[in-house]
Amino acid sequence: MSESIEIRHLRYFLAVAETENFTRAAERLQISQPSISQQITQLERALRTPLFRRVGKRVFLTQAGAAFRKSAEIVLRKLDDACNSVSDIAGLLSGRVDVGVIPALHFAWIPPLLGEIANTHPGLTIGVQELASSGVETEIEAGRLDLGFGLMTRKSPSIRYERLVAQPFSLIVSAPHKFADRKSVQLSELEGERLVLLPDSFDMRRAADVVLLQGKVHPRVIFEIDSIDAVLSSVLHANVPTLLPAIVLRGRQMPSLRAIPLAGKTRQMEFGILWPGSNHSDPATLAVAAALKASIETARPRAKGHSAK
Repeated sequence: MSESIEIRHLRYFLAVAETENFTRAAERLQISQPSISQQITQLERALRTPLFRRVGKRVFLTQAGAAFRKSAEIVLRKLDDACNSVSDIAGLLSGRVDVGVIPALHFAWIPPLLGEIANTHPGLTIGVQELASSGVETEIEAGRLDLGFGLMTRKSPSIRYERLVAQPFSLIVSAPHKFADRKSVQLSELEGERLVLLPDSFDMRRAADVVLLQGKVHPRVIFEIDSIDAVLSSVLHANVPTLLPAIVLRGRQMPSLRAIPLAGKTRQMEFGILWPGSNHSDPATLAVAAALKASIETARPRAKGHSAK
């Protein structure tokens, strides 16, 4: 490129993209209109492509401009994060951390995490999005999330997976169900049993199907629902069990539901932190990860008379 691109170019570009008008963008930035027009011209010259098309007094992003906008937003957000991290020198963390979490972990992990952050790092702002497992991975790869809490699929080479918890599937039943007072249930007892499950578009459902297949068990799936909350509510109201890890009950106000372990050795679901592929994370992101681990350790059950391992 014959001309360098500076941070001001990105800020001016985003102001025009958001207002769709040079005059309003200039007013927002408190500079003159000729000045912002000149900066956009320099940016387009450096990129060797038009970023806007003019229609009367309004301007619209070209296809190249729309693609550039996404990257510009990420660059500026990372710059803001870098500036905010300077406060860590004084021991006072500030800034924003955006987190994606799968539905199975939302109630179990997010409220305790936020409680920990509120006590230890009150200067932090946490943004939380509930997404499917694939959605968490996609948003991390795109740079729109700083951390993900989800399944350890290990599908993406650009994501680092850190396992924190592993759980087998349990049979989750309502209090009136015939298995409710059992300490465990044999897989073979689910032959022909009515179940409510997630659809097979969910990683959790596909893993449950593997457990059933390996046990050579064929239950009757009478309901398929694409929401864990709705699945659990259906277990409660329809008295039809489901197969999910017991962690999905943690934090949810459903005391009438019980997680009955499956007897024998069955596949475990691994949950943990999904990190962006680079080895560098700002202090705020590291603080959130540390707070999550602390809250999980606090919630870990301890046997009476024995210290936790």
